[in-house]
Amino acid sequence: MAIIAGAGRFPFYVAQEAKRQGAAVVAIGIQGWVDPALKQETAAYDELPVGQLGALIQRLKAHGVRQVIMAGKVTKEVLFDQRTTFDAEAAGVLQGLRDYSVPSVLGAIAARLEREGIALLDSSTFLKAHLCPVGVLTSRGPTPDETEDIRIGTEAARTLATLDIGQTVVVKQRVIVAVEALEGTDATIRRAHTLAGEGLTVVKTAAADQDRRFDLPVIGMETLTTMAQAHVACLAVESGSTLLLERDRLIAAANAAGMCLLGVAFSPQISTRS
Repeated sequence: MAIIAGAGRFPFYVAQEAKRQGAAVVAIGIQGWVDPALKQETAAYDELPVGQLGALIQRLKAHGVRQVIMAGKVTKEVLFDQRTTFDAEAAGVLQGLRDYSVPSVLGAIAARLEREGIALLDSSTFLKAHLCPVGVLTSRGPTPDETEDIRIGTEAARTLATLDIGQTVVVKQRVIVAVEALEGTDATIRRAHTLAGEGLTVVKTAAADQDRRFDLPVIGMETLTTMAQAHVACLAVESGSTLLLERDRLIAAANAAGMCLLGVAFSPQISTRS
């Protein structure tokens, strides 16, 4: 199987766990996004620029790949970057779309791969044990005020995710302070801290009809560090649909920051134990 790898640590966890489960792993990294150290985790490694779909298909077929996982961040900013060159395959896919939402773009790429006999897998295929469970994971649960902020944030975040705007909403004292768009989760949190200071509640969800082959919410140490620096009080993520990378480290860092970390289901029933 192959990993189409973008930025962050997510591709490393997929590669390591896939190998542990007996898969032979190839990685095709997206230039300018992927960490080249991923090469050390795979049997074969290539890099391609964004927009080279024809070359991607050729590389996958050359490696005998029949299953692919997309892991790691590549934002839609590349669609507006004049340095991005789309080959004939990619241009053809984009021209056939009504919009450039993540489900549209990546769904069309998945369909093109499938016509070559290459299946795009659920991005959590090898990481089911890393999906967030329901309930409080840290030493403290949400306060009554934080519980109300979570309720407000989950309603807004689910709507935003469905509209392909973003997956993260930041709330403080029942006021929505910031929502995620192209800038990503970490930049959204920093902006919220600039606007409203400490004591923020961050909510991250998937869309109600989330295609689990791509854009599954992920929380890693980089984001948790950003939250600690912004003195975030509470992080609520959708249980069963959010990957927690290095869960033990995340929980330890959240506890050290006095932060509440919990998984919620929709409609969430949240304990207010302290």
